[in-house]
Formats: sequence, structure tokens, C-alpha cells
Amino acid sequence: MPIIAHMLTWNDRKYLPDLFESLENQTYKNFLLRILDNGSTDETVEYIQQYHPHTLVSRNLKNNGFAGGFNQLFRFTFDRLTKDDEKNTFILIMNSDMILAPNCLEELVGALEANPKLGAVQPKLYRAFGERMGDEVLQDTIKSDVIDTTGLRLHKNWRMTDRGAGEIDKGQYDTATDIFGPSGTMALYRLEALNDAMLEGTVFDSDFFAYKEDCDLAWRMRKLGWESRFVPAAIGYHYRGMYGAEKQSLLSRIKNRRGQRPFTAALSTRNQLFTLIKNLTILSLILSIVRVAFNEGIRVFYGILFESETRRRIFGMSSYLPKMLKRRKLIRQGAKVPEKAIRQYVGK
Repeated sequence: MPIIAHMLTWNDRKYLPDLFESLENQTYKNFLLRILDNGSTDETVEYIQQYHPHTLVSRNLKNNGFAGGFNQLFRFTFDRLTKDDEKNTFILIMNSDMILAPNCLEELVGALEANPKLGAVQPKLYRAFGERMGDEVLQDTIKSDVIDTTGLRLHKNWRMTDRGAGEIDKGQYDTATDIFGPSGTMALYRLEALNDAMLEGTVFDSDFFAYKEDCDLAWRMRKLGWESRFVPAAIGYHYRGMYGAEKQSLLSRIKNRRGQRPFTAALSTRNQLFTLIKNLTILSLILSIVRVAFNEGIRVFYGILFESETRRRIFGMSSYLPKMLKRRKLIRQGAKVPEKAIRQYVGK
């Protein structure tokens, strides 16, 4: 089946040569790449216009965020497809700071084609580290065996993390398996599933701007009965800005948070609360109230005390609350699976 690949760029010039080379080397050739530049101020747009002009859909004058940018790409694509295309098209979303193994797309497509219940598939992503990035002569890329993500894991406090993040790959994630949902870093979706999961005409919640919108979408797709699967034979490498691990002590988490940009920490904290407001049922909240209150309380309390940007975002949540409650109602009305089917993923 054809793949329409969506990618946002934002000051990513240094990553693009390796990315495009890996795409050109894919064994699966039936894909079309569409790029939206999200207000880059480096030479990203100039590079694309010179070397890959057919891939550039448009450019924003400012950064519209991960959610807003991808929603623009989704709309551009959906408006150009017919009803007959819905069951015969896959949609790929991916970060621009990546390198794909030659068989990555082929493996993902094979998994989706084999099971019509699958709404999305997740590759095994490792972390890539760059030296002298931006120098095309001296640039050196290290493809590590440190896992970046194998999909989203749902914890007992109803937070989601990148499954296996920070672990050395020793074969512990070599088995194809059902997962709660894919990471927004890279995932291949069935177009039919994305259309089903659209809420108020968009795939991602644009009010999130960035961070946690993939968690929100994964939860919504699960409620609609769409499955997700991890495909370990599909390999990619990701230059992640923050190299946190999934399993960390409280002190390590605090240290990692202090190393984040204030903007990142603030949106992550706020958007986690938005995700819970929209998706967590009253019964599930009651069953896990201690864990949820403890974990979210610590993050909110820490943010209010020590992070001015987080404090501003938390106090500004009230203006978004009516919209989030409206979307919660729409999600609840559209749910097709019992809540116990969602709870079975907690702690897995």
C-alpha cells in the first residue's frame, strides 16, 4: 500500500543529509514525503529547496508546534484523498532528526497489512549521537545500542513513558508485541484509524502545542478499539535532545527535569493534566487516586514553586478547561471498548 510520509522541520539543517539518504535507500519505494517547515531560521528551507524541492509542502512564518504543524500536514493530505483511498493508504509521521535502516518502512508496512485491526505500528528506535554536526566533511554519527523508544508504556499512575528508553539493547525487546500506542517520534498509522480518531476535525490536539499529544492520540485510538504493535525488525536511530531513561529514581528525575528547557518542562506538565482530563474515567481515577494524586501533585507543586514557566502554564489552564471537558465528552461518547480493556495495559 502507498505511504504518505509527513515530517516537520524546525532548524534541522544539520540532520537532513543523513535522513534523506536513509529514505532514498529504503527497500520499500511506494511512499511520498511531504514536509512542512515550522518557521526555521537556519538553512533548513534553503537546503530542502535546493536538494529536495518536491517534498516541501509549505512553510510557516512561526513555529506552530508539533501538534499544529502535523495537523496542517494531515489536512493537506486528507483534502487530496478520495473515499477509496481511506482503506488503502498508510500515514507515516516522523521527526526530522532520524536515520532509518533500509528495511524499516518495509517491515512496518508488512505488519500493518497483516492485521486489519492494527491502527498503528511502532519501530524499534535507538539513540544516535552526533559529533561536529553541521560540518558535512567532518560530521560523524554514532548509531548506538541505547534504546530510544519501543512505543508507549502506560503506568499505574496513568502516565506514559517511552518503553525501554535509556536501556542497552540486549535482546529484551526483540519480540513483536502489542503496545498501548506508538511514540510520536515515528509511527506508521492506518489512514482509516486516524480518520476515526479525529476530534473536532483534527488528529492531534492543537492546544497541546507540543509534548504528550501522541499519548492523547494513543489513548483515544485505544478507546475506539484500534490496536498498536511494536515491530522490532523495523529499525531507526533518533537524535534525541534530552537523553533521559524510562527507569529513574526520584532524584534522577528531578535532575533530568532541571536540565530541560523551562518551555519543555512546562508543556509536559500541563499537557499530562490535559490528557488525564480528556481520557481518564472517574472509575479509573478512583482505583488509582493515590498514585495519580501523588505523582501529579509532586510535579505540579515542584513546578509552581521552582519553575516560573510551569507556574504560568498551570495557572492558565482554567481558560482551556471548557474545551477539554467538551472533548472529554466527545471521547466518552465515541468509545467502543469497555474501560477495563484500557486498564489491562496499566503497568504492563
